[in-house]
Amino acid sequence: MPDGLDRISRKKEKYRRRQVEVFNAAAAVFAEKGYHGASTGDIATKLGIAQSSLYYYFKSKDEALEMVCLEGTKGYVERLKVIVESSLTPAQKIRGAILSHIQPIDTIPDYFRTFTEELRYLPRSRRKMLNQMISDYNKLMERILADGVANKTFKTSLDCHLAMLQLISQCNEAPQWISSKTGYNLEEIATSIADNFLLGATRR
Repeated sequence: MPDGLDRISRKKEKYRRRQVEVFNAAAAVFAEKGYHGASTGDIATKLGIAQSSLYYYFKSKDEALEMVCLEGTKGYVERLKVIVESSLTPAQKIRGAILSHIQPIDTIPDYFRTFTEELRYLPRSRRKMLNQMISDYNKLMERILADGVANKTFKTSLDCHLAMLQLISQCNEAPQWISSKTGYNLEEIATSIADNFLLGATRR
């Protein structure tokens, strides 16, 4: 019996490793060609396998995009929740949240770009889990701002919902500014976004 369980465990682990390779290839293709320019054939070619083999992992281009977006946003809510529930000041939480949001630009750039640029093309029928994740994430970011208003760190006139949307929008645009051409790195961009926000939002 244990030998049988070991074989099942090894088989599952092999499948998961191959799944990660498939998702990485799909993310790279979507990031390079965009949703409309990409095809499942392109993904198969990148992996060096027959297109039919992809059906073990996803059945369509829509499903591939959904899986890439889900994989790329895994842990986002959990990381932000840790920051929100920490003993940091509201200003420190904002800085931590911004850096946490854009760090995947360095660690999983293809996933980040695919999520921020191609999610709009995902059919509504496949957005339920992603929409819930986005909603949970936005509420946590807004909570940092509301807590800052409540303890008089931020101005009482601050529109927390609008400020949250603006901060996330700036974070999602960060890949455009982090490049060899601009000379800016991830930490510099995160610091700049936070500095500019805090300059306008903090009570004097």
